[in-house]
Order: sequence, then structure tokens, then C-alpha cells
Amino acid sequence: MILRRLALALALTSFATLAFAADNNTFIITTRAGKQVGKASYTIDKTKQGFRVKARYEYRLSAPQPDMPSGDPNSGAPIGAMMTEAQYISEYNVDANGNYISGYTQNASTQIITSFQPDKARSLITIGTMQGGVSGGSNPVPVPSPDFLVAPDYDPSAIQVLLNGSLAHPHADNKYTLVVPASGAPRQGSKVIYVALQPMPDATGTLDGKPVTLKHYQILFVKTNGNIYADANGALMQADMGPLAASYVRAKFVLTPQ
Repeated sequence: MILRRLALALALTSFATLAFAADNNTFIITTRAGKQVGKASYTIDKTKQGFRVKARYEYRLSAPQPDMPSGDPNSGAPIGAMMTEAQYISEYNVDANGNYISGYTQNASTQIITSFQPDKARSLITIGTMQGGVSGGSNPVPVPSPDFLVAPDYDPSAIQVLLNGSLAHPHADNKYTLVVPASGAPRQGSKVIYVALQPMPDATGTLDGKPVTLKHYQILFVKTNGNIYADANGALMQADMGPLAASYVRAKFVLTPQ
């Protein structure tokens, strides 16, 4: 079983000089308006084959249900609001070019483990679930490119790995393939999307009150855009995720308004 042989090895040798201390990779997840809705952290550790990624992320979101009144705008949530709350841990490995090899996520509330295993040809990725030692089945998802990364919503580690891969092994067209697992029903509704990274003029900010010069990349999705900011060593400082209307902001980091 895939879930019983999660031997994870990460190989991002082009970034071996970067420092990824656990205490330094803590992020706040905010809405577009700046309201905190979650938090996340990750570590990237060197192994014999490369590096291993371990991540934690959690969020609590509310959205009005269809055909329900919005309620008092001063209340904590609109009348009829539907709450989505989740906590995940994740462990996975990628190759030297930032491509996904194997890994899993675990929902801390339901204890459902979701594994992601590409086939040898890297034309399919099998998404399987297990809960309490009982298999929930699996679903193969076709992937049009052998170069891809699994990128769950609200997990900034995936954006760090995407950025690392684009620096170590840039694609000629600046386009990258992401497998985005579905929330709630991990095996059903997962999708494959393309994103493009476009360099932008440098930006500035502060980290723990100290000035930092930032590399700025626009991340282009199919229907919307976002922004990625990283320091000179490639460490992610902030990612504005257009499709989620949310940002991942490193703890104690403040972006200078542009």
C-alpha cells in the first residue's frame, strides 16, 4: 500500500545553501482585507537524497450559504454562514527540479490520510485515502506534464517549493503545473492547473523591523493573478493567492505599500 511505504526523500540540491529553520518559516494566513483566518509552518530538511518537506497548516473560514440573508455586518458571521475549519499536517518529497515524488497529508480532525503517488511515466498521480487503517479507495488523476507539484490550498510550503524549482530549473515558458487537491473530499474534485511566474520590479519590506529587499514575481492563474515576494536567498516572505483571495504572510514580515 502506498500509505504504508511513505519513504520520503526530498532533492532540491540547488537550494542547499538556503536556511530553512523551523522557527523562521511560520506564516499567518489572511484574507484580502487583512483578517487572520489561519496559520502555517514548514521545515525543509536535507537528507541523503536531498530535502524533506514537513508542513502544518490550519484555517477557519466562513461564507454565506446561497439564498440566505447576510445578517448584521457587525456580527461575527453572517446569518446562515457556513463555517469551514481544518487542520492538516503534510510530509512530501520532490526531486532536484522541484517535481513531486511522493507524500501525504493528514486531516487532524478526521484522521483521514491522503496519499499522492505518481506513476513511473509521471502521466498519472494516484490520490488515495485511508482512515483508521481502512482504505477509502483511490482515484488516478491524469497529469499532462511529468513536471508537476502537489499544492494544497493554504499551504505556503508548496509556494516555497514552486519558487525553489523555478529558480533551480526555470521552464522556458515560465509555466508550471500544479495538482491542487480538493478540500473535504480529497479523492474527488482534485484539479490540475497551470501557473506562470513573471518577474516584476523589486519590492521592499521589513522582517522583524529590519529592512529587506525583495524579489517580486507575479503568479498568473487562469482567471486571476497573485504575487510572490521572496528575499535575496529565495526564502518566501509573502504570497498573495488570487484564487483564494488570501495571503500567506511570514510572521513579523510587513510588505512596504507600493
